[in-house]
Amino acid sequence: MREELYAEIFAMEQEHWWFAARHRIVLHLLHQYLPPENANRQKVADLGCGCGMMLLRLAENYDPIGLDGSRHAIEFALHRGVKAKLGTLPQDVPLSRESYDAVLLLDVLEHLKHDRASVEVAAGLLKPGGILICTVPAHKWLWTKRDEHHHHFRRYSRRQFRALFDQPFLKLELLSHLNAILFTPAAAWRLFARVFETDSVTDLKLPPFNSVLRSIFAFERLMLGKVPMPIGLSFIAVARKK
Repeated sequence: MREELYAEIFAMEQEHWWFAARHRIVLHLLHQYLPPENANRQKVADLGCGCGMMLLRLAENYDPIGLDGSRHAIEFALHRGVKAKLGTLPQDVPLSRESYDAVLLLDVLEHLKHDRASVEVAAGLLKPGGILICTVPAHKWLWTKRDEHHHHFRRYSRRQFRALFDQPFLKLELLSHLNAILFTPAAAWRLFARVFETDSVTDLKLPPFNSVLRSIFAFERLMLGKVPMPIGLSFIAVARKK
């Protein structure tokens, strides 16, 4: 990802509707698929942690650590007072195998050339019974300049995404579209931006009705696994290590 984007994300990710709602959805899934234990705080690894806001939210109830391939991201994460290390998937992951109750890959795999190998390495960090939570952008036809600015290799089809978890040591427990309620206006805007080339490298701002958008997107946490979402801007999966 371009260096200038990290300062923008650091400034926005606490309040911006997309980040804040996604964090809430992930925390809900952790609570649902990894019920809290009284004995000790469960260990969570956030791979591709970026500027560390997810780590800060995790720290309220878990023992989290982050990993990112950008020194800028790690500096911002450490500024938040969370634990983070420099490393890259799949070849340089300085974390202990079979040591984590949960591993997160939140909008990371699209940045990686070797996405399947990265899922395998991430799963290797899990304790037996631990969970892997992944999100990726959906639909190649929604590709815009923004994907290029963020150094994406791909946007995923459902088949492509599902295939990443077709590994003997993983059991897929949830696979769904995400960001479905807001799909129509958001997709229309992306297509408009592609046609008229309006996407800029750094354009992350708090939009009008930010809190309303945050509430709408976060509401989807109550729908996942219960209400079919046939289309959305992203995919989300929860896989358990056998």
